[in-house]
Amino acid sequence: MRIDLRNGLIADFWHDPCLGDTPLYIRFPRLFALESNKVGSVASHFSISEWLWEWRRAIRGGVEQSQFDQLSSLLSSISFSTGPDRWRCDLSSDGTFYVSQARKIIDAKNHATFSVRTVWCNVVPIKINIFIWRLKLHRLGTLRNLESKELFFDISCCVLCDVSEESHNHLFVRCDTSYQIWCKVSRWIDIPIPLWNAVEEIWPWIDTFANQGSKKIIISIIVYSTLWNIWNLRNGIIFKENKVRKSQVFDSIVASSFYWLYSRYHKTKINWLEWLKDPLPSL
Repeated sequence: MRIDLRNGLIADFWHDPCLGDTPLYIRFPRLFALESNKVGSVASHFSISEWLWEWRRAIRGGVEQSQFDQLSSLLSSISFSTGPDRWRCDLSSDGTFYVSQARKIIDAKNHATFSVRTVWCNVVPIKINIFIWRLKLHRLGTLRNLESKELFFDISCCVLCDVSEESHNHLFVRCDTSYQIWCKVSRWIDIPIPLWNAVEEIWPWIDTFANQGSKKIIISIIVYSTLWNIWNLRNGIIFKENKVRKSQVFDSIVASSFYWLYSRYHKTKINWLEWLKDPLPSL
């Protein structure tokens, strides 16, 4: 608390929370009842080096004396300044207001928080990043998610295998059709792709290539393209679009990943024929 002893302090001694979050009239109700100057400022209660009181009568023992001793101890820890009053922001350690700090607090209250880390890949289109983000959060419109919202359809199983219930994990990594697609991609890039059991296992595997330069970028793009094309295949079957057949999915993965890399990664000098043969050393 800082005051200007020449002009008086604006803060109300009893009612403003100058010492902590709770006003003094609530913390010391018996003393407040004895006080005659109930609306005086802090400066009106202080003169040179001592505190001034206007009690209606003398303080008695018991609770009144106990509260007075506590208040006196609290006030003894205060240091005064002869300079002008100033604003102090409690959001930062140095008392300075920062827009960035205020924004973090507002976002923490207004925005949903997720345990899944959001990773934005600049080499793929925005819609692909949004698709991957929703996939990580299990927010895609799979049959299981739609049924959880009491939306039911004639389709009850995965349209790619017509065997199991369609969930995120089944559709993208457990389904036999998806597995065959991943096997083709594995042979193309000449890297063994693990037999994943859940979608969440994909990204730790990608991170194992973090120290191998552009290799992680290429693998990320190919994985994103594979997931996206599996989703497009599923949607094409459900909505009877028939734009992509199962036999064409792998070709679409190769083409779309090449196009994304060629058009968005400025360091690339890839050649289509080299990409078809072996994509990893093509940068």
